[in-house]
Amino acid sequence: MMHTIRSYAKINLTLDVFSKLPNGYHGMSSIMQTISLFDTLEMRLIPQIAIQFTCEAPLSPDVPSGSDNLVVRAISLLLNHASSVGKRIEYGIACHLTKMVPSQAGLGGGSSNAAAALRGLNTILQLDFTTEDLVELAAQLGSDVPFFLYGGTALASGQGTEIKPINDIPMLWMVVVKPSISVSTKWAYDQLDAIPNRSSHRATLRMQAAIENDDIERILSIQCNDFEAPVFEHYTELAWLADEMRMAGAISVHLAGSGSALYGLVTDQEAALKTAERLQRVHPRTWVVRTLSRNEAAA
Repeated sequence: MMHTIRSYAKINLTLDVFSKLPNGYHGMSSIMQTISLFDTLEMRLIPQIAIQFTCEAPLSPDVPSGSDNLVVRAISLLLNHASSVGKRIEYGIACHLTKMVPSQAGLGGGSSNAAAALRGLNTILQLDFTTEDLVELAAQLGSDVPFFLYGGTALASGQGTEIKPINDIPMLWMVVVKPSISVSTKWAYDQLDAIPNRSSHRATLRMQAAIENDDIERILSIQCNDFEAPVFEHYTELAWLADEMRMAGAISVHLAGSGSALYGLVTDQEAALKTAERLQRVHPRTWVVRTLSRNEAAA
């Protein structure tokens, strides 16, 4: 029997990056949001105790196809944990990942795949681990992975692994564009650290209040991302793309994570389709998406 899981992408409605912590990581605060662009993970049980993994990623040839893929790492981690707490595993797992979420885009594709693998394996093997159990394991795989076990709209803090689900925002339509260039996350953090006397926008708590008050105008106006200043300064083509998206009809345009994908909010689905049509003439990797509620992201 095949178990199929949709592995959704995310955007950061806010992304506040604070100073570096003693462990070398940065403190951060963000409102993270699931969007409808997704990969598909198919999983089935096999008789032999093994992990069989295949991957189809036409838009992301750099995605690892072996044991270093986050899907394989997540499955191995959960199987080892299950064994350590006395759960008997009598089957192996075969899984196939079909990727549509581009890599090196700031959309969290790999992290979402890891969370989907944890959820799917927990279900297919009937391990009965709680979401909180899975979150503890997810934090070992990457800072974004815990968010995808909740989905919808959530506050991320600490090193990004402390997740607090909040009210789902009203449904918003947007256009996502992934240009040919990529932005290294490490490079982006280094650029922030090099800015003298840098201060964060610290917009996350204001965005949380706007969402809790269902204030769509403030939700649109408060969006910001601390990475945008250094990324747009160095990668001027991304700054130009942001202008191009606004001219094509986007109300506001921001980086997804540390980039290089950009998302532009629009008024409705019709406007999104028209905006995307204009952009796709030059930027073939353009998608019309919408925000997802927590229930939709978990379905």
